[in-house]
Amino acid sequence: MNKKTIIMVLLILILIGGIYYSVNKVENSDNGNMSQTDIEDNMGGIDKEEEITQDGEEYFHDIKVGEPAPDFTLKDLDGNEVSLSDYIGKTVIINFWQTTCPYCKIEMPDLEKIYKENDKDVVVLAVSVAENEKIVRPFIDDGGYTFPVLLDEKGEVATIYLVGGFPTSYFIDKDGILLGGVPGMMNYQQLTGIINDIEGSE
Repeated sequence: MNKKTIIMVLLILILIGGIYYSVNKVENSDNGNMSQTDIEDNMGGIDKEEEITQDGEEYFHDIKVGEPAPDFTLKDLDGNEVSLSDYIGKTVIINFWQTTCPYCKIEMPDLEKIYKENDKDVVVLAVSVAENEKIVRPFIDDGGYTFPVLLDEKGEVATIYLVGGFPTSYFIDKDGILLGGVPGMMNYQQLTGIINDIEGSE
């Protein structure tokens, strides 16, 4: 299966994810979940130029399927700086989540399973949004999760990636190309199917 087909599959999954949010009536709340309308406005078809305000200055950022994924550097739970570009040569799943998100809690064991089964070729970057190490570490330790966990305490990376609700996952190939994203919880079978398609096309 070629990359164009993978992108189409992922974009279809975006629609499924949107339906998932709608059916479960995800509402605006303190934990960062947003309504279906907000998700559609923020995610759209992913291909969009977004105006972002940071420190009083406006700038534009492109996030487009089929082009290099925006690089970023965040600290892990031990205070080490980790960049997306550190994982060139591996397929990357960026999973944006929060400890208060019930669907994130359900999805985490499947992400761990994917990570352990494919540790040489696939990395899961679990990006905690708007939470600090004191909140995140007990959650990760209690779950026994071993994938890299990064802290997006100010939500800046989530903003760049147009995250409108949790969980949201993006898939990046070994060359650092953004293949697509899925808002909403995925199960092991869905994750495995996408990873197999990506690995099979390279």
